[in-house]
Amino acid sequence: MKEDAGFTKTGAQTPICAIGASAGGVRALQTFFQNVDPQLGLAYVVILHLAPDYPSQLAEILGQHTQMDVLQVEDSPKLKPDCVYIIAPGRELLIEDGRIRSRPFKEPRGKRAPINSFFQSVAEVRGDGFAVVMTGSGSDGAIGVSYIKEAGGVVLVQDPRDAEFPTMPRNAIATGGADFIEPVAQLPERIAEVLRSKLALYRTEQEEAERLVERILSFLRSRTGHDFSNYKSATVRRRIGRRMQITRRDSLESYLAYLSETPEEAQELFADLLISVTSFFRDQDAFDALATDVIPALFDNCATEDTLRVWTVGCASGEEAYSLAILLLEEAAKREHAPAIQIFASDLDEGALGTAREGRYPRSIEAAISEERLKRFFVEEVGHYRVRKEVRDLVLFAHHSALKDPPFMRMHLITCRNLMIYLKRELQQQLLALFHYALRPGCFLFLGSSETADARTELFAPLNRDARTYAAKPRSAASVDILHQLPKDHRSEIPTLGTRKMQTSSPGSAHSEILERTSPPSVLVDEEQRILNLSHNAGRFIQPPEGPMSQELPDVVRPELRAELRSALHRAFTSAEPSISLPINVAFDGSRHRVLMYVAPSSSKPHDAPQALVVFMDGGPIEETPDNDSDIDATMGVAEIRRLREELRSAQERLSNSRREHESSIQELRIANEELQSVNEEYRSTAEELETSKEELQSINEELQTVNSELKAKLDNIGTAHSDLQNLVNATEIGTLFLDPELRIKMLTPAVEKLFSVTDSDVGRPITDFTHKLAYDGVESDARKVLKTLTPMEDEVETEDGRWLMMRLRPYRTVEDRIDGVVLSFVDISERQAAEEALRQSKEHYRQMLERFYDAALQEGVEKTALDRAREKLRSESNKD
Repeated sequence: MKEDAGFTKTGAQTPICAIGASAGGVRALQTFFQNVDPQLGLAYVVILHLAPDYPSQLAEILGQHTQMDVLQVEDSPKLKPDCVYIIAPGRELLIEDGRIRSRPFKEPRGKRAPINSFFQSVAEVRGDGFAVVMTGSGSDGAIGVSYIKEAGGVVLVQDPRDAEFPTMPRNAIATGGADFIEPVAQLPERIAEVLRSKLALYRTEQEEAERLVERILSFLRSRTGHDFSNYKSATVRRRIGRRMQITRRDSLESYLAYLSETPEEAQELFADLLISVTSFFRDQDAFDALATDVIPALFDNCATEDTLRVWTVGCASGEEAYSLAILLLEEAAKREHAPAIQIFASDLDEGALGTAREGRYPRSIEAAISEERLKRFFVEEVGHYRVRKEVRDLVLFAHHSALKDPPFMRMHLITCRNLMIYLKRELQQQLLALFHYALRPGCFLFLGSSETADARTELFAPLNRDARTYAAKPRSAASVDILHQLPKDHRSEIPTLGTRKMQTSSPGSAHSEILERTSPPSVLVDEEQRILNLSHNAGRFIQPPEGPMSQELPDVVRPELRAELRSALHRAFTSAEPSISLPINVAFDGSRHRVLMYVAPSSSKPHDAPQALVVFMDGGPIEETPDNDSDIDATMGVAEIRRLREELRSAQERLSNSRREHESSIQELRIANEELQSVNEEYRSTAEELETSKEELQSINEELQTVNSELKAKLDNIGTAHSDLQNLVNATEIGTLFLDPELRIKMLTPAVEKLFSVTDSDVGRPITDFTHKLAYDGVESDARKVLKTLTPMEDEVETEDGRWLMMRLRPYRTVEDRIDGVVLSFVDISERQAAEEALRQSKEHYRQMLERFYDAALQEGVEKTALDRAREKLRSESNKD
């Protein structure tokens, strides 16, 4: 296997398998290394929570269960394949330049998270790798797996049911980043399978790989409607490789076949390409700078009657949007008067948006949020935190593509963090232009630590380069970006002013070049009459006026042509009809020429924007008549009369055309007026109906207010009853399980968690999926028997640690007297059982004493009949007991 792995032999860095564990981790690590292939070519780094004041024997212990070298990291050794590196007590580990470095902790004891920090280091330096989370208490590793997944690595978690302490695996799974959840003995097998898929991707020839990746992206576009061809090829290949590893495909061809045969895999790949990973206050220094430099300026520049508008692009599961909401609420609390706040958070991943809308996050967020903020902005629930209503109400989550859909407008702040790093440079610049268009002038853009807006210095001025905050410059009317919001296949190529495509030497291109030189000058314009492209000699018909430069063709052509051209373009776009103007006298360099203009709408595809072609036809110079009348001969007089007649005829034709157009316009206005009168009548009728509806709505509103008050009172009563019930359940300390007819968990009390390996998050799962501590295997059969016979059952059962419980099973009856499951309750009777056993032993002791007394009395000559009567009386009393 090591020959196949060959990472170091191919020149690549040694791949890392980072393993995090805590309580109970030694036994789990022993099982792991007993089953791992010692020749996979990986460097294994073990992060365990160790006591800082005592030496560790972990290296010696694990060395007995693997053939690989096991070293405790003391300085900065170079990573080698097939070697195990162990964290030292009181130290944390980092990856630097192909080495693993050990350094003292910066954080005080109790706030250290060595697994998170190492996982983050692997993700930032290597860009992928393996992360394994094993048994332990707490949440260390939960944030780190998100970094590993975002970087393209693979996350494996020990099954909580297999873990001695399941809290740490559960917190890692709660992030949604776990790719495999297996018992610890099966994790090495999964790693080997994933590694084989990764090697298959590296072995694929470059050209063949690009062809297959294009086919995969084309198939994904047809399934999801989203085009990832403008994403960086390295990112796309890394995410496809990740899916290959997870689905255990050994080639790109195999994965393409799997993708086409498995409908749900398209959504999985789509979600992986979106990289919906984030965290609260990610890059804390950047958020601190945002709170200091940007947030106060937003409030200063926003009137109290206005709404402060923020757009979070690529919000993923919502942590960044809620982080901004917290900063804005903190700033608003400092001010006497503050504007309303509205945050728009958009993403393409519906699953991540569902998490964001719920606002429910695992306890691992404690590592990123201060205790003060947790108390103020979150509600602590069993096993997780939920954002408070005042924070949730500020954020509107929406399914939206910044690359396809129209942007949210008039924003004061736009945050787009760790999205542009995955896009090609052309798409990055287009996205920056879109943000500038959506921002109010002088407002702010907040980017990720690896992103910059320096490529568009005409749009943004840097505010804080380290924090990646920028201010939008005022818009220039002379330079407006064309924002292509469609994938490549869905938009036409629009040439820009002053640009020309490179010509090839083919006969077709030569033909086009000759036509360009010999045909009349022409200009292509869009529906707004803006110039899209000029032909070779069209410049002689352009004469821009004084003042700011305009891109509209009628504003920059020679003055004689402007009125006629504007009318012709209006006709071309409104009626889709071509037209040719009458000859117009235009002065060129001291001589006058007759110029005709042919304007025609261009034929385009239905989804293309309307365009028109304007062709200028020069009729040649006009001969001028000398001013000296004495020099005019008969021939010149006839020519002059002929010219005047021609100009008069042209003027009469123009006047006739103008009259016809005027009459047509009057007729259209008359029709429009009649339509407006009809619409006005309809509006009047609609207004009366609305007035009636308004009165009805007021009446309904009053009824709803009454109903709402009643419901509020009922909810208050229900809340009080729920609190009473919760306190009653906690006070009784009776373990109770509520199961549905399929023996799935409906509800449980905290005391049950001491007997069964269940928590509140397991509601809805069958009770048979969980292990228990009872020395009794008939719970399932008893429950089904009660459901079948509807007869309550009661039995005494013993636990594995020697305690005795009274187990009662009763049918669950609804208020409609319908059977909807079964209720199991467990009452601890260990003390009663011990008392009964002591009583039995005491009675046996006394019985034996009386027997000896009987025998002794016989020997002393006591009457036997009286002794027999006494012994029988004792036996009968003993039997009764």
